[in-house]
Parts: sequence; C-alpha cells; structure tokens
Amino acid sequence: MTWFFLHGNELFILFLTPIAGLIFDFFINKKATFYILGISLFLLLPLLTGYGYTIPYTPQILGLTALSCLYGFYSKQIGKKSIKIISAILFSGLLFIIFGYFAFMNSMSGYQRVENSWTIKNYKIEYIADQGFAGGPLMKYEISKYGLIPIFIKKIDYSVDNDTTNNCLIHFTDIKMDFDKCKITLTERQ
Repeated sequence: MTWFFLHGNELFILFLTPIAGLIFDFFINKKATFYILGISLFLLLPLLTGYGYTIPYTPQILGLTALSCLYGFYSKQIGKKSIKIISAILFSGLLFIIFGYFAFMNSMSGYQRVENSWTIKNYKIEYIADQGFAGGPLMKYEISKYGLIPIFIKKIDYSVDNDTTNNCLIHFTDIKMDFDKCKITLTERQ
C-alpha cells in the first residue's frame, strides 16, 4: 500500500484506462490491439530488472496502453454501445477517486529535486535534495548507469552528502567508485 502512496502522481493517469479502452474497442481491430498490447508489455520488461527510462513518463504511458488494451478486450464482450460507454464512465470515475486519493497522499509526503547533474562516460550522477514532509532536506548523490540501449538507466548506488569541509571527493561504497565534483571525474577504487 505504501508503494501506491509514493507513486500516486505517476499512477493518477491510469484513471483514463476505461476511456482509452473504449477507443481501442471502437476504432482498432482486435488483432492490432493484441499487437499493441504485446509491444507495450515487451517494452515494460526492463522495469522488472531494475532499469528505468530516460524519457519521462514512459512507464506510465506504456502501462496505460497495456491496461487500455485489456479493457478494450473486455469492452468488446459487451453487446450494446450505450452500456459500454456508461460502464467506462463509471469505472473511470471510480479510478479517478481511488488514484486521486493516492496522488493527494503523495503530494503530502514530500518531493525530490535534482540540484545538479553530471554525465560521465556511461554514468549519470545527480545531486538530489530529498525533502520530506517536515525538517530539512536530505542531500545525496545518486549514480546511475545507462543500459546497452541509452534510453534505459539503472540507479546503482548513492552517497549521502554529509560533507562540512567542502571536500571534492564523493565515495560510492557499493560500486567502489569515487566522483570528484571539482574535476568532474569518476574513478574506480582499488
């Protein structure tokens, strides 16, 4: 349940699933809908391995497309057009209330803001302010590695910024790498 609260804003768009499913039902044949569903699910597979997309909102759009295809298959089973439309509106309204609640709870939980970002070789390093609902932000460095295809990216380590002496070196302990924020270099530790 906590996952829904943390991702409420990203999930909110899914309330459009029944409306988009009607579009698949009315305007796209069953075979094309099946192909679109397969492509969407295939493109969502990297999420299971921990990779994300560099293109914003890609998982949400692919998820909306896949769920809309499934709703389109369900809608094709209903006989009358008026019942299809009423069913989609009611279901969409119910999803609006449910996902609206999660989006509201997410807005109360805080936010993350990227203060600075560097790209070195096949890595991306971000300096992030993680602000909770109260108190000061947690400042941290996150390092991510691009996949074989550069639209995929995976967070591999982070380091909390507890530097009070303006040291240039940031240590990433899990991957045994150091980032020099003054020289903008990334080196492996022995």
